[in-house]
Amino acid sequence: MKKLLSVLLTLAALSAALCVPAFAAEAPAEKASEEAAEAPAEKLPPFVRVWGKVSPWDGEGIYLKNDGDDSYVNEVVIHPGDAPAVDGVTGLPMDLEKVKEGDTLYVWTGPAMALSMPPQMSALVIVGNVPADAAAPEFAEIARHVSKFAPEDKKNPVFSLTGGETLEVTDKTVFTPWLTRQMVRMEDLNPGDRVLVWKDKNGAAEKIQLLPGVYQGYVSTFATMHDVRVAVNGGFDAERDQGVPQFSGQRKDGNVMAPIRGVAEAAGYEVRWDKTLGVVVSLDGETVFSVQPGAETVQTPEGEGYLSAACLKEGGTTYLSLEDLCRYLNLYLSWG
Repeated sequence: MKKLLSVLLTLAALSAALCVPAFAAEAPAEKASEEAAEAPAEKLPPFVRVWGKVSPWDGEGIYLKNDGDDSYVNEVVIHPGDAPAVDGVTGLPMDLEKVKEGDTLYVWTGPAMALSMPPQMSALVIVGNVPADAAAPEFAEIARHVSKFAPEDKKNPVFSLTGGETLEVTDKTVFTPWLTRQMVRMEDLNPGDRVLVWKDKNGAAEKIQLLPGVYQGYVSTFATMHDVRVAVNGGFDAERDQGVPQFSGQRKDGNVMAPIRGVAEAAGYEVRWDKTLGVVVSLDGETVFSVQPGAETVQTPEGEGYLSAACLKEGGTTYLSLEDLCRYLNLYLSWG
């Protein structure tokens, strides 16, 4: 409960900060700069784990409560949606309709939560049926292709993960799919892939289960002296990535500007030019976004979306910041 109150008080403080009276904003700039330097904003993790016993609840979702110190919050309502529900021992699908009061569930979500009592969060994956003397498998998102070492180094291959952590695999690691019969190999895991990982006592992966994809694809980058190379659904390995579409990204004011048409079409989108709307990007005939050169916003079916850098047109090519472009195209961005 203390952790829950801490989270809510922090969020309340942030909300209050947005409502500071006008006269408070007139403090000397030097003092404001000093205070900002002393209290840097805390960066939220990309994913968080919550767990607890299923408890009585009259509303929608699953109400979890626990008394531990290793959960993001100690009470939360989870909304499963389309999240995979996985048996923590077998890795097979778990029927949430059969979950009963007192059962323990482990859930991974994004850090955002609805400000309610109890807080409410949307599940990315749910794990249950974990024996009391066993550790639950861990959720992870692959950030880069596996890194292999020379045989003389006697090091196991390692995946970099979203959030900065790493995942060690061995020649005994088993790779399995989710609800398919496809073969999964270590080399098949791409940036943006989400997995469940069962670990051995040394922290290396015993089993890795590939979960359903959430991205349209991924983009890799490689910086040179003159530009930043951008590859779509591949990387820069001379053997593995032959034929992978690559483009030149321009450095501009701290951003990497990437060609909209090249990246979007390589990822499976359609791109056209409209005299009124500018660049129009579609998928299966449905507009994803449109943007005018020089604009600081894009137009989407949900409304206006903001950009970190204005749309650039140069030499007949229209560019967006690579981070913005990947966000609106739903591509995982793997910085090299």
